[in-house]
Amino acid sequence: MAPPAALRSRMKGKSLLILAGAVLILGAFIWFFERNQLTTEEARIQENRIFDGLKEGAIVTLDITNSHGVFSFHRRAEEWRMVAPVETEADQPAVDAVLRALIELNRDRTLGADEVDPKAYGLDHPEATVTLGLTGGRSHTLNIGNTTALGSNRAVSTSSERVILTSGSFFAGIDKALDDWRSREVTDVTLGRLAAITVRTGNGTIEAMNLEDIWLLRSPVEDRADRFHLQNLISGLNGLRVEEFVDSGVDLGTMGLINPKTTVLLVPTDGSPGLTLDFGMAREHGGTTQVACRRNGTDIFWVNDRAVNALGKAPVLWRDRTVLALDTWDVMGLSLNEGSATAQLRKENGLWRLGDGTEAFGEEVQKRLSALAGLKAVDFDLMLIGTPELGRAVLALESNATPLTVTFFESFEDGGNVLVTVSGRDTVMSVAPDDAYSIVGNLQALRPVKPQETPGPADQTETP
Repeated sequence: MAPPAALRSRMKGKSLLILAGAVLILGAFIWFFERNQLTTEEARIQENRIFDGLKEGAIVTLDITNSHGVFSFHRRAEEWRMVAPVETEADQPAVDAVLRALIELNRDRTLGADEVDPKAYGLDHPEATVTLGLTGGRSHTLNIGNTTALGSNRAVSTSSERVILTSGSFFAGIDKALDDWRSREVTDVTLGRLAAITVRTGNGTIEAMNLEDIWLLRSPVEDRADRFHLQNLISGLNGLRVEEFVDSGVDLGTMGLINPKTTVLLVPTDGSPGLTLDFGMAREHGGTTQVACRRNGTDIFWVNDRAVNALGKAPVLWRDRTVLALDTWDVMGLSLNEGSATAQLRKENGLWRLGDGTEAFGEEVQKRLSALAGLKAVDFDLMLIGTPELGRAVLALESNATPLTVTFFESFEDGGNVLVTVSGRDTVMSVAPDDAYSIVGNLQALRPVKPQETPGPADQTETP
């Protein structure tokens, strides 16, 4: 049995540990509690707001009655959509601005029923009424009456009989007409989130598909698509803006939308419904060129003509003029041939070596790989008619077990373009002759030049 003094010491130590733990827990509780509490100033601001404690994320519906009509909006995910009087995409900034203004609306003065008659401020026939539908089925309604005598404030009321005077600056954002509530964006997409793009014009149909982030043409030819052109096309479509909405009495024939000049179909990768845009006649209006447009067969409007030129490009301009898609750092082996001259190179520990094991001139190897990666086609779909081979490059890639072969053929005429084929690409192209020779020509340049030895004193012959 431990002595009494030791026992008391042991118990005292245990009590101190318990007390220290309690202090830590209490401190943590106070920290978390105060962290989530409003400061005195914040609490005062919240209490002074008409919709005390209302958060924008809790609002799921918005109904506005103003001098222009009745407008209803529903939140879908993070976006607002107008559901009445027409169903269409809402102007997100306009709706967001109204919600923020209502949430931050302050009481400058509150008058009871015994102080003032609401009719005196027009609240028996409000100039506008706003109803906010919340999650859980609850709602808040704000009746908006007249401006005060000085014009800077406006009378409003909620469900109570009290008249609230508040800053009237918010009213301009509420008293808007139909077109001001509608989104003027025609589309908002990114190339990486599309699975396919189809463009139909009077000249035929162009189809491009996204296969693991590589865009390929399927019609009118099968080839790699020019990603830069596709990106410009999508940027142009995203840049379309509605200049005028057309809702009633529309003559589709006059607008050229019965048989559209151009139709664009965008198919998303996530399986959601695609987007169809029909483009019809053009008109000069207000000093600008506008084009009739129909979205998904229902929404009809006039838009700016930003994307029209990109849509009308010839199919050959949709093809990737880069002869081969190549990342030079992916190349682990390189075989070059020009006539009877050959060079076999392999990468070891970041250095390029020739077939005999000697170190190659790395700068020269990299220059040829860069030339291959930047090789641009001048023409497509040419024919090889017994044309002699000029040279060839075979690349072993780290990312692909199948070697990539680039074969150059002599030109039909002196000084003409050189023909070229690439394994995996079903077309004969032509490239500038200098570009071809920069890859397979002068293979001796791959071997470093040995420095000449300087004769020593013993090797020098004395002159008599």
